[in-house]
Amino acid sequence: MPTEYLLLLVSVIVLAHLGVLAAFVLPRVAARPNDGPEVRRFRPLRPADAGGFEEPAGEGVGLPSMSAIDRVVRLVSLLFLATAGLAVAVSGSFARFEVPIYVLLTAATVAVVMVGVLLPPALLGRGRRVVQASGAIGVVTALVVLTGGMDSPFVAGYFVIVAAAALSSEDVAPAVVSIFASLAYVLVAVVMPSSDGLNAPVVAEIGFRMAALGLLAYLATVIGGQQRRAREAALRLARFDPLTGLYTRHFLYSAIEREISRATRTGRGFCLLMLDLDDLKKVNDTHGHPTGDRIIRAVGEVIRRSVRESDLAARYGGDEFVVVLPETDSSGAFTVASKLRADVAALVLRLDTGTVQTSISAGLVCHPEGGATLEQLMATVDAAMYESKRLGKDRIVGPVAAPDAGSADAGSADPGNADAGDARDTKAGITNAASKLELGRFGSPV
Repeated sequence: MPTEYLLLLVSVIVLAHLGVLAAFVLPRVAARPNDGPEVRRFRPLRPADAGGFEEPAGEGVGLPSMSAIDRVVRLVSLLFLATAGLAVAVSGSFARFEVPIYVLLTAATVAVVMVGVLLPPALLGRGRRVVQASGAIGVVTALVVLTGGMDSPFVAGYFVIVAAAALSSEDVAPAVVSIFASLAYVLVAVVMPSSDGLNAPVVAEIGFRMAALGLLAYLATVIGGQQRRAREAALRLARFDPLTGLYTRHFLYSAIEREISRATRTGRGFCLLMLDLDDLKKVNDTHGHPTGDRIIRAVGEVIRRSVRESDLAARYGGDEFVVVLPETDSSGAFTVASKLRADVAALVLRLDTGTVQTSISAGLVCHPEGGATLEQLMATVDAAMYESKRLGKDRIVGPVAAPDAGSADAGSADPGNADAGDARDTKAGITNAASKLELGRFGSPV
């Protein structure tokens, strides 16, 4: 093939894939919001009997995450490009096209770094893998064309692309990548056949390699799918409590740490509620632990229904729950806690031998008044919850002042006290000022 036609073909391939890149990147850059500081949003809670969970991204649980697989694929891509450049330099067999080859490899390296490292993953979304696969096929095809067509040593690059796509992508993406890689391979075979021409053995070799591409895609897809399912199952166990469907204590700690960072950055605080079921041990001793589990599950459902999508609720221990309320002051948190207390008190569990009811004792603390760190916040809210137990259970204790600041229990809401009940329902009587029940009394810095 004449040199000018060869360079024209390479240029068309490169421009086509730059077009694909631009089609995905530019609309997302133009539509990217610029509305000030980031507002952290937690994943909405799912009920305990949900058929499945959205794939969480984040904490590792002993299996490689998708981000780890992406890093491996990126490393393999860079090693392939470096090896190709080294082979061209050492062999001296492609001196005629050395400059275009080096330009191609340099541009590909820059693209790998930009898409994989510099651009935020959310910018391209699911299209990121389309950009990567499309660009990789284009680079390998151009490299094969510049280094001898079917006689090129870089034809094996198609197999690397298919394997990487199958391990790092989902759904039909690996099959689509396999098809396009096969089409690119056939295009090269037709336009630039090997030195032996398109005789029967060469055609058979092409067919076998295409079949091998498909089999490799299938094998890698099966392995990658099993790995993803195992990882998702492990993440569900690490993130979600199987009895209530709420988040686990492990995930709660990570979420509070992130919320502390966000609140420190934006200046918008948050509050924590710790809820503990009253007299659950008596229920377990009288009616058995299965009945206790039913109560815990029912309370978890009440909490799940009562919180906002931006809130986060977790099962902290056996019969303890913690709710994170982002961008909420003590007044708003007290309102949420009061609603939860009333809803739990209204629960009636019917048994063959009668009915069972329960109540909650709640502690309330806000950041940063109740502590600047995770440890301080948890110690403060735990102490507040135990103070509500000490004061008689079925009440809320925290940094909230009733209208009568001289009241003995100004920092607690007693359902048996009419004045305190009125104070709960009167926002004017709920302030951010610390009441006589000071946080420092709980042993946490103020």
